[in-house]
Amino acid sequence: MRAFARAPVRVDPAGGGTDAPPFCVDHGGKVVNFGVKRHVFARAQRLDPGAGVLIYSRDLRAGVRARNSESLPAEGRLELLQGFVKKLLPPGESLLLVTSSEVPPGSGLGGSGAVGVAVVAALDRLLGVQRSKDDTAAVANEVERMDLGYPGGSQDSYGAARGGLNLLEYHPGGGMTPRAIEVAEATVRRLEEDSLLVFTGAAHVSGSIHDDIRRSYHEDGSKTLEAMFTLRDEAERMTRALETGALDGYARALGASCRALYDLHESCDSTEHRRVFKELGELALAGKTCGAGGGGFLLLYARPGCRQECLARVMELGAEAWPFEFDFDGVKSSEEGAWSEAEVEEYRRLIEGCEAQG
Repeated sequence: MRAFARAPVRVDPAGGGTDAPPFCVDHGGKVVNFGVKRHVFARAQRLDPGAGVLIYSRDLRAGVRARNSESLPAEGRLELLQGFVKKLLPPGESLLLVTSSEVPPGSGLGGSGAVGVAVVAALDRLLGVQRSKDDTAAVANEVERMDLGYPGGSQDSYGAARGGLNLLEYHPGGGMTPRAIEVAEATVRRLEEDSLLVFTGAAHVSGSIHDDIRRSYHEDGSKTLEAMFTLRDEAERMTRALETGALDGYARALGASCRALYDLHESCDSTEHRRVFKELGELALAGKTCGAGGGGFLLLYARPGCRQECLARVMELGAEAWPFEFDFDGVKSSEEGAWSEAEVEEYRRLIEGCEAQG
């Protein structure tokens, strides 16, 4: 038997950044995020005793192998996947883990958080462990933030695990309460019909941006703290707008959130995304750079009836545009037929080739 898991990536139209310390601990944060139909995938299979641990990322074309989970290296291109295997695989077990993604690295769509959620779900299915979606998100976030020390918050993990439209409320001193935002079906249809995901080809490195924000947060005269409060307030306004179907209010909150994101730190700003906004003009009611900023994807909300014209303009700029569709399932896992011995050996050869290339 081979375990399979799929998790959606997310967009964060309001409040992103207020889920990360120190702000969320000092003041409490609020994040609105949406699970969208672009996914990451994880497949895991037990191997014969003594076969070792094999990990391969199809997207990175990178692999690593070890005698067991305890002897996996602490660093490397696959240190994220290695961290999950070290935490969750029982000592002495042999394993093949393979991941893939429908979004590029540095997308701003919470891809690493979604990978973590998918890997936890796949390993849980393989090992017979049962967790709620929120518990799956908590474990995935713990590995990223605590075990590996990656900077950032937890919204990526919860968006991937829960799917749908969520408000994540972070409490001063610690703790978080997630809740689904109740939205009318007509509102969902309008959002899907009038939204686009745009990729300009400029990836970002969220870890370094989070470090920039943290340093700026403590500087006298910095705009970072004020921008954080604005982001949190706009998440509350956006939630009310979504719940009442007031999409003009949603658009205002989306635009204000993007401006506040750019005020967090200069590394959050995006020249390419500003160029898209300028070119579209009044065709787009609002838009926001996704994630920590600095590049990656842009969520656009077009004026009703103007999405196709927005799409044409975006493509003229040389950017890539994807349709926008909600994923209400969140993380899902199932069982598949096992890889054959020949397929396992092919992955072993791929990993050996990666090691030979350094």
